[in-house]
Amino acid sequence: MTVFGWDMSHYDAPGVGPAVAEGIAFLTHKAGGDADDAELGAWWGGVRGLDPARVLLGAYWVLYPGDPAGRADRFLARLDATCPGWRDRPFLLQADCEKWNGDPGTVPGRADIRAFCDRLTERMPRLRPIVYAPKWVYGDALTGLGYPLWASSYVNGAGAFRALYPGDGSSRWAAYSGQTPAILQYSSSATIGGQTTSDANAYRGTLAELIRLAAPGWEDTMDWTDDVITNPAWRADSKTNPTVRANFAIYDVWNQAHSAAAAAAAARADVAALKNQLAALNTGLGAAIAAIAAKDVVDEAALAEHLSQGVAAVVLAGLPADRDDITPAELQEAILEVLRKLVN
Repeated sequence: MTVFGWDMSHYDAPGVGPAVAEGIAFLTHKAGGDADDAELGAWWGGVRGLDPARVLLGAYWVLYPGDPAGRADRFLARLDATCPGWRDRPFLLQADCEKWNGDPGTVPGRADIRAFCDRLTERMPRLRPIVYAPKWVYGDALTGLGYPLWASSYVNGAGAFRALYPGDGSSRWAAYSGQTPAILQYSSSATIGGQTTSDANAYRGTLAELIRLAAPGWEDTMDWTDDVITNPAWRADSKTNPTVRANFAIYDVWNQAHSAAAAAAAARADVAALKNQLAALNTGLGAAIAAIAAKDVVDEAALAEHLSQGVAAVVLAGLPADRDDITPAELQEAILEVLRKLVN
């Protein structure tokens, strides 16, 4: 199976039209590198709602020589500023390495490309960049790069992207720099989504396989349901499968934060309710204090009857350890003192 893609920029209209319905399975857009692409935000606004199981989204950065780590940081900062939510789904990070205006000084070398990609994977460990670096620019100079290649070799003519595709067995897929390209850009004159002069690309495989290549950390993404979380087999697998282990670690952190937030919200609600109760009674806890103070000992059930469970537990914890001989007046004052500290 072969899936098709479209890499876009301000030379295209930002809307993708019927491209997905036509069979486009991956979409990337220029973010910047030479200059920020002004249409990135508009494009993202139109595609961010696409189902990640049907379409892999991504962006590319025009890479120039020098400061590769800084350029990678600026790439991610541009995405954070312009494409909210991009980190929440599989995403294709594309390095655009070319010769611009015939100037060899614009061509980044292997060391710069590798450092750029290394920085991206350091900061986005669930993703693996793909390097657009044509054979007609690099030949075999990228041997040992360590990242997949995105080739370009154009067919003649213009027309529908499927009709222009030269086929999986075409010599345009020929290996260079020690590897067979993962993606082939085979035309810049294709019609996609109603737009002409579009860059058409192909990947020989399924969308799931492309996601596994470009976003390997998302391969085992799962729905966090209770039966999965508590399943001993999954937990056991997490000891040997680093991806599953990472997913459980992410869930555990989320769960702890969620539980803490829920507890904090409940505590705030308890205190808010207690403040309202104190304000209404004005002189203390009224009937609650009277009911508790009428007993010779602290009756925890009676206390819980008049106070929420969370507040009652705090009050009990704050009372003197020796409560057996406490007088009603002393009990009332001790409870009120704890409550004053709680609501202040």
